[in-house]
Amino acid sequence: MSTVAGRGRGLTIVAIVLSAFIWGCVGGVVGGYWISSRCRAPQAPPPVRVAAQPGTAATLRVETSSDAIVQAVKRAGPAVVKVVATATVERYNLFDFFFGQKPMVQEVPWLGSGFIFETEGRKLVLTNRHVIRGADKLTVKLADGRQFPAKVLGADPETDIAALELPGAPPDLPTVSLGDSDLCEVGEWVIAMGNPFDFEHTVTVGVISAKGYRRVGDRDSRYVLQTDAAINSGNSGGPLLDLAGNVIGINFAIYSPTKTNLGIGFAIPINQAKEMMYFLVNGGPWLGFEQGLTPNSPGFARYFGLPTDRGVVILRLVSGSPAANAGLQPGDIILGIDGQALPAKHAVETLRKEILKHKIGDRLRLTIQRGEQVREFEVTAGRIPAGYY
Repeated sequence: MSTVAGRGRGLTIVAIVLSAFIWGCVGGVVGGYWISSRCRAPQAPPPVRVAAQPGTAATLRVETSSDAIVQAVKRAGPAVVKVVATATVERYNLFDFFFGQKPMVQEVPWLGSGFIFETEGRKLVLTNRHVIRGADKLTVKLADGRQFPAKVLGADPETDIAALELPGAPPDLPTVSLGDSDLCEVGEWVIAMGNPFDFEHTVTVGVISAKGYRRVGDRDSRYVLQTDAAINSGNSGGPLLDLAGNVIGINFAIYSPTKTNLGIGFAIPINQAKEMMYFLVNGGPWLGFEQGLTPNSPGFARYFGLPTDRGVVILRLVSGSPAANAGLQPGDIILGIDGQALPAKHAVETLRKEILKHKIGDRLRLTIQRGEQVREFEVTAGRIPAGYY
């Protein structure tokens, strides 16, 4: 009896231990699976499958920022153009020189970009002035393959902006929307479009790397948008777009010792072009300084022995221009315009903006220091002479 009872108690203990072991294993497996599922990296939701029409292939569509880029390009792309500028040049060689032969005449083309926009019911092409400078013939090619001869309507060397008209072009030309460059922020996505190295309708993407005053090339510092979107030769004049497809800048320069893109490109804020619109369409107001202004400074004044370190120094004037006819001279220092003193910083740009607030025929009052005397000069804003671009 006692042996059987002892065996019964032993079997009971073994059963309890075995049951605990089995339940422990089950609990461990379940618990481990629960913990691993909680720690697993979140998975992206599956793409939305769009139902296909009968007889067509099914497609996938995922709403992402890349989709916004695609839509922006589709919206603005038809209005982005290639600008072909051509100059006729005479080529001489030693045979021509010694035997008095006529030189060979060649047409030398170069390429740029631009975009069609509408202002006051007119469809014009906006591009860079350096793209069209010196050209005898201009042709604009659209994304759909149509080509039209172009004519310079207006150009400004200070801002490097030019407007072209397309005589005889049909009214159905596509256009872009001009955005507000003051609202763009550093870090936001942007899209550059153009024709780099004649690769037509190329799209590159980047961000606004910086915005503010930069020294671009050999010119004084100017307010620009800096971007790492690839810009190369042929992109000049093309649009810089936001993700809504609005133009916020005009691509015009890069910083690169190798002359190819290194991720530092510059665009003219589109709001500067808006300020220039009356000037570009009407060829004025023009005073005739033609890049002949430089900001004054203490160091500049000391070096040249100037009587003041304020204002803007006139280095050169166009002969017969409104400023020259009013009596202004190289060496004069512009201290103010219309009773408003020019600031110590960015005085040249401030002067330019104040001039652009006027129209052709307006009288501008310039405060000039000449030697020790401060005088007032009245200049009547004029129009740029034909072909003076």
